[in-house]
This record gives sequence, structure tokens and C-alpha cells, in this order.
Amino acid sequence: MIKHFFKLIWNKKRTNFMTSLGIFVSFIVLFLILTTVIDNISNYLKPLGFSYKDVWYITMDWKDSSQEEIKETLLQFENAFRSFPEIEGFAYSESFIFTPAVMNITEYEYDNRKIRCNIRDASDDFVEVMGVKIMAGRWFNESDNASNKNPLVINKYAKEEIFGNDIALGKVIHKDETEYIIIGVIDEFRNAGQFARSSSISFRRISLGLEHELSRFCREAMLSRILLKMEPGTPFQFEETLTKRLSNIAKDWQIKMNTFELLKKSATLQSLIFPVILIVVCGFLVINVALGLFGVIWYNTNRRKSEIGLRRALGSTAMEIYKQIIGEALVLSTFAMIFGSFFALQFPLLGIFSFINTRIYVLAYISAIVVIYIITALCALYPSKLASSMEPSEALHYE
Repeated sequence: MIKHFFKLIWNKKRTNFMTSLGIFVSFIVLFLILTTVIDNISNYLKPLGFSYKDVWYITMDWKDSSQEEIKETLLQFENAFRSFPEIEGFAYSESFIFTPAVMNITEYEYDNRKIRCNIRDASDDFVEVMGVKIMAGRWFNESDNASNKNPLVINKYAKEEIFGNDIALGKVIHKDETEYIIIGVIDEFRNAGQFARSSSISFRRISLGLEHELSRFCREAMLSRILLKMEPGTPFQFEETLTKRLSNIAKDWQIKMNTFELLKKSATLQSLIFPVILIVVCGFLVINVALGLFGVIWYNTNRRKSEIGLRRALGSTAMEIYKQIIGEALVLSTFAMIFGSFFALQFPLLGIFSFINTRIYVLAYISAIVVIYIITALCALYPSKLASSMEPSEALHYE
């Protein structure tokens, strides 16, 4: 029966060409959309690698203040933080958490190889404030003040990319003329948000006590942040009290405060814009193809009323007619997807998007096939029902 269906569709390839082309294009687009969707779902299910609950952040514009003035003001801020029982801890960082559109990539050199890696800055208390998990070694602390090499903490993906299966702790890597010594390895850290992919990340130290580290932190006012770990349940109305206290210390600074909860929602919306647009475009395409396919099946079924009546007169059951109409439609889709598969499988084979796992391509490919078959079956459902309910005398009347 299936062989007969394939032969029948092949003999009508010219008649079915435009319908097959529409299914072919829909399959390719659906495959790419599902790859994006499954990739996003896969990322969403991964741990972020840090805790944003009850963490607030402060952004500052210190305008033309000198480095010494900035340091003195920040030390007064620290004393103010310690005076509030609502604040459990604080740390310095830059504004790369929950900002999907912002990247800061550098290039390290190790063993005559150049490795591209995201670079971040954080202070000694960052681990406690953000709940980062240390896998090996340690985070920054006061002992790094006496080190003749710059301390660096990397995540597990950077460790695998740079050192493979070797131990990373104690190894020295270079960035231009600067030497960095690896003191710790952390777990996952997806600072761009829940839909961001895992990537190689390195952390440099921020310390107000070291001139070169303070200088780096002061260089970009709009990138510098203070992170506050708040006591659970602290109302955001406390922001007004704290902002007023800090503004009294730094009268010329512009100080803004917000929560990572709100920033996370904003990052999520930014990350979903592109996938949603793709889904809407794909939806319109699939609907148009489905309507065209429904029209073709309906037209072909009406043209074949005499054939259906003859088959019914010769003893074919209603179920056999039903299966024939749906089977022919499914085989038509199969032809289109055979050609579509050739192009779809080039993506994982050629590594066109190397950052997407092969497993995601496989799931998207299987899902696209299933969706196309379901749409095809639904389009053929009503015409096949009408054909199967047709009486032989009624059908033969058209002969």
C-alpha cells in the first residue's frame, strides 16, 4: 500500500510540485524555529550559577571625581551599609548581570594558543552576595594583595577550553603583557539571564586597596555597580531611605537603585523578542501552507469521486478510502521532507552554528517531522471523511 502511494505521488510530481515546495520551505523554517525554541528551553532549564533573590544593585555616576575621591566616598558607603541591619552583605561588580545585549570578550594566551573568553570584574565578597559555587580552589581574598601575579577565577567551561583535563589551579595565562594566575574554578555562571547559553567566563579582582584594580573599576562609571544582599522580605521602600543616606555622602553623584528581580524580567523579555518574532513568522507560513494543502486535497478528492465510487462498488470499505486519502497526503509530505532533510542535516554536519549542541538539532529535526505530519493529517482529515462517507451510487453519478 505504501509503495503504491509513493508511486502514485511520483507520477503526479508536476501537479504536486507547488504543494511540495510549500511543505519543503515550511519544513526548513520549522526546523530552524524549533532549533531556536528547543535551544532556549534547554538554556532555561539550566541553573544560572548564582542567586538573584533579595539582591539589589546600585549604579553611580561620579562625574569628574578623582580616583581618590571615589575611593573615599565608596569607603563611606561601606560604613553606611554596615549600619543598616537590612543589608546582609555587599560587593562590587560591573553591569553585565542580566544584560543580554552586552558582552565583554578578551583574548588570553596559554601554551602558544589564543583563547577568547568573557571577562568580568568582581570583589572579594561577590561569592557570598551572589551565591556562586566554587568547584576548585578559592575566590579572591586579602592574601591576593601580596601576589606578584594578577589573580583570576574562571568557570568550568573556560577551564575545559584552556586546560582540558589538566588541573587549572596555579597555572599562569597571559593577556597582552599581563600575567594571570588561576586561583579558583567556579561552576556555571550565565550572567546574561535564563535564556543565555553557557560560555567561558573569567573574573578579575576588584579591590579598593590596590591602585591598579581601583583604577580599572573607576574608569567606566556607567559600568560600575555595588551589589547589596538584602535581608529576605525587605520592602523596596527601603530604597528611598538608603538612597537619601548615600546622596548625603556623595552630594554630586547620581545614584540609582533597583533589584535584580526586575532586571531579570527585563532580560527575559529582551531574550524572547527574537524567538517570538520567528514563531509568529513561521506560524503564518505554516498556516498558509496548510490552507493550500487543504485546498489541494479537497480539489483532488472532488475530482476523484468516480474513482472512489468505483472502489466502493468493488468492495472497498469506508476505512480503506479514509486511509487512502490521508496516506497519499502523508506521502506527499514525506517527499518534501526527504529533500528538506538534506538541507536541514547540513547544519549539524557542517557545524554552521557551532554553539548549538547536536542533540538540539536532532530533537528539532524529529519535532519538525512530527509537526508537518500532524498538520498534513489534519488537512486531509475532513476531505477523507467526506470521501469515505460517499455512497457508490452517489459517486458513480459523476461518471
